[in-house]
Amino acid sequence: MSSIGLSHTNYLKEKTLTLKAKVEPLHGKALCCFTEHNKFRQFCYKMMCNDWFDRVILMFISISTCLLAFETPLTDPDSRLIQVLEKIDYFMTTIFLLEMLTKIFALGLLCNGKESYLRSAWNFLDFVIVLASVFSVLFSSLIGLKLSFLKALRMLRILRPLRLISRNKGLRLSLTALVKSIPKIVNLLLIVVFCLFLLAILGTTLFCGKFYKCHTEHLTLNI
Repeated sequence: MSSIGLSHTNYLKEKTLTLKAKVEPLHGKALCCFTEHNKFRQFCYKMMCNDWFDRVILMFISISTCLLAFETPLTDPDSRLIQVLEKIDYFMTTIFLLEMLTKIFALGLLCNGKESYLRSAWNFLDFVIVLASVFSVLFSSLIGLKLSFLKALRMLRILRPLRLISRNKGLRLSLTALVKSIPKIVNLLLIVVFCLFLLAILGTTLFCGKFYKCHTEHLTLNI
């Protein structure tokens, strides 16, 4: 019995150490207001570190991505489908805004060390997408403006599937490797263009005057 109790105690200690390693200590003051000991900030941080937090957000991102396929330029703006999609979009925007604010309250916006929200490129992408959605909702629905740049803001919603990549480590590494390989791809493209240019000069030199002229007698052309 003592060995069983000892093993259970060791298991609890290892689990506690794992949780402590997963939840890093907070740094500085978030938004110059919330200290490390602030209850609200600690609550936001614990909620952000919960596995179900990312799972629920992933579910909403997937639903939002699928709903983008239902809205087409040919659909009547006053139709029932568009009205339902707009209501769902408002709800999704609210969820994503709350997610962003939770992380900002927990990690700090920019000046709370390397773990600050905007210090991560993927978080910055989320920040831009969420703000674009919020401004689109505010200007188009609440204020009632119908400006051309609002369409561009709404088009940024197509970037929402990238948020799925930001939460998948394998896809994130693949995309990062692809972006980092772009300079090498550009160098390869320059070599290909140079070879095509040489072949074009060679073809012009070898076949100059060989084809003479185009025969258009059989065509009804008014030249």
